[in-house]
Amino acid sequence: MDRSLRNLYITLTAGFVALALLLGYWQVVAAGGLQDRAGNPQTIQRERLVDRGRILSADGKVLAASRARRIRGQRVFERVYPQAGLAAHPVGYTSVQEGKTGLESTWNRFLSGSFGTEPLLQRLNLREQRGADVHTHLDTRVQQVAVDALAGQRGAVVALDPHTGGVVAMASAPTFDPNDVAQDFASIRARPGAPLLNRASGGTYPPGSTFKVVTATAALESGLYNPASRFDDTGSFRNTGGPITNFGRRVFGQHTLRQALTNSINTTFARIGATLGAARLGATMSAYGFGERPPVDLPEGEVAVSGRRRDGRLLRNDQPGEDAARIAIGQERLVATPLQMAMVAAAIANEGTVLAPHLMSRITDRGGSNVREQQPEEVGQAASARTARQLTEMMRGVVDEGTGTAAALSGLSVAGKTGTAETGDTGRNQAWFIGFAPAEAPQIAVAVVIEDTTSTGGGVAAPVAGAVMKAALDREG
Repeated sequence: MDRSLRNLYITLTAGFVALALLLGYWQVVAAGGLQDRAGNPQTIQRERLVDRGRILSADGKVLAASRARRIRGQRVFERVYPQAGLAAHPVGYTSVQEGKTGLESTWNRFLSGSFGTEPLLQRLNLREQRGADVHTHLDTRVQQVAVDALAGQRGAVVALDPHTGGVVAMASAPTFDPNDVAQDFASIRARPGAPLLNRASGGTYPPGSTFKVVTATAALESGLYNPASRFDDTGSFRNTGGPITNFGRRVFGQHTLRQALTNSINTTFARIGATLGAARLGATMSAYGFGERPPVDLPEGEVAVSGRRRDGRLLRNDQPGEDAARIAIGQERLVATPLQMAMVAAAIANEGTVLAPHLMSRITDRGGSNVREQQPEEVGQAASARTARQLTEMMRGVVDEGTGTAAALSGLSVAGKTGTAETGDTGRNQAWFIGFAPAEAPQIAVAVVIEDTTSTGGGVAAPVAGAVMKAALDREG
């Protein structure tokens, strides 16, 4: 064969092979990604024909549903959110232009009818593409109180059932109306305060003195301390990173560990942290879930990991050579999400057992039969039952006579802890409260954070927590 013809043959053959490989890649390997890409005309048309399942609250309210209409004789569906911005962040939105978030994304396979035998029945034209209903633990009565309490502020509330891990409320302020996403997404994104951010699961803040509950756990579990252990505060604890003082530079003198938590004495908890060291303190952090993504049923990008960070990099909880004294009082580059701190409160309320938080309670098909059901899932043991009981009594003191009296509920015992973390701007704080009620038989655990406030955790976060806990307990009455 002529050499030039042979070269031409080889070149053409190589070209056809390359073309076949490219076609195979785009039609097989990348097909799913192309179909799911927002704005794809085929995706838009396909999704308009799907009767997505509803997302429902625990008290029977419709949080998301599909509404049918006819366009040029064809039956198509559009997504509506009857509760508007009430639970916009956990419920999320679905939009062919902007994609999916929240539960709309996590449980899309079920909501869109792409599970079980449904796809086969649809291909055989035996059934219109209809999704299953997702039932949640969210209670609109509690959610409404949380949203109202956050109005005009930036912050978040998480309320958990401490015995199941069910998310009873998850509010983030400012919020947005998911009904506007399809037509007004650019405007929503441009609003001040980052309304699309789910601060409850994705916002990270220095936990301040709420972290002293974790330190107290490590102290009691070590066997070196008990609630009656005595300390002498001189108003300052000298450490390698410089002196640590109390809020308002107060001096408390002789006191017990219980009193140290009640009055949130920095110097005592710094001393305890230095004694325990980073390894012991880090082990307790890990047991509560710090350093790992909370296993909540929200998309990956909407859930942040709590822990210590340096230059954007997550550090080991037991990083050697670190300033354990400052970690012990919730400083030293330590950040936490409201969801993580709610898990801390819920674990103490649940005799030290950490449960996976979850929004979905069950999924049912259109006939009402269960397709999937969520059971409580243990993910760790942060403290013994004895330590949890001791912590509960110590946290009751915070609400009865300490910094958290604004969270008190008439006729009910409340266990809690306040936190006030400085922002770096003089007089501006991140205000916290975590706790649960009733203290002797917990039914609800909460975490509240209020951003960039001139007040304290006891001043602005504790009243929000009290209102949310009361709403949660009232629904049981």
